[in-house]
Amino acid sequence: MDQFLQFKNYDLRYRDKGKGNTVVLLHGYLESIETFANFANDLSRLARVITVDLPGHGMSNLKVKSCSIEEMADAIDALTVHLKLKKINIIGHSMGGYVALAYADKYVHKLESFCLFHSSPNADTEEKKENRKKEIDLILEGKKELICKSSIPNTFSNKNLKKFAHEIERITKIACETPDHGIVAALEAMMNRPDRNHVLKALDMPKVSMIGKEDNFTPMKVAGEIAKANNLTPFVLQTSGHMGFIEQRQECLREIFRIIYEC
Repeated sequence: MDQFLQFKNYDLRYRDKGKGNTVVLLHGYLESIETFANFANDLSRLARVITVDLPGHGMSNLKVKSCSIEEMADAIDALTVHLKLKKINIIGHSMGGYVALAYADKYVHKLESFCLFHSSPNADTEEKKENRKKEIDLILEGKKELICKSSIPNTFSNKNLKKFAHEIERITKIACETPDHGIVAALEAMMNRPDRNHVLKALDMPKVSMIGKEDNFTPMKVAGEIAKANNLTPFVLQTSGHMGFIEQRQECLREIFRIIYEC
């Protein structure tokens, strides 16, 4: 059931389901609560699962023009306070990983475990910043649908496009429904975020990097180097791209249950 929390310049939509150790799932760019729907439902059978639309995405209305990654992390903390959560296991997918890292930077005392899911602690390169600026220009030109229909299929392994055609269609629709100003705010936030390798390395708790062997955004070699440099346990999804929680759902569920209950 959808619930809302008003915090500063946004109305956060969230869902709270299940019992057990608490897991907070943070979605990626152009995603929403619905992107995690099946995965969160399965996870909630053995854990308490909190999913939330990050500001400017889904139904979390953004009432101002900008919202930094750090402000998104503050919004997540406001939600944990509202729900009276003393400790959480945080999982950040892609852009959600950037928010999870910002959360760890400010609220590490509230974390039991940390999972970087197809994400990186690195700041944007100059090339990546230029690409984000071009994407902003396209959004302002009214070409959101073009961006969504070209980028979403690329989040899956090239070998999985036919197998997950229905999911690609579903997630593309979610992306197309993301408000234009929310997309622009997210692009600017990602572009301006700092390097947080030092935050990741300093975490003294179970910490895992979920890596897609066929990820079109973060090559496995790069993801492996990040994991090694920051003492993360790498978990390689052999047939996944950037959407392991869909492409290899059962393997991801088993690993997350291991993190939150066995580590």
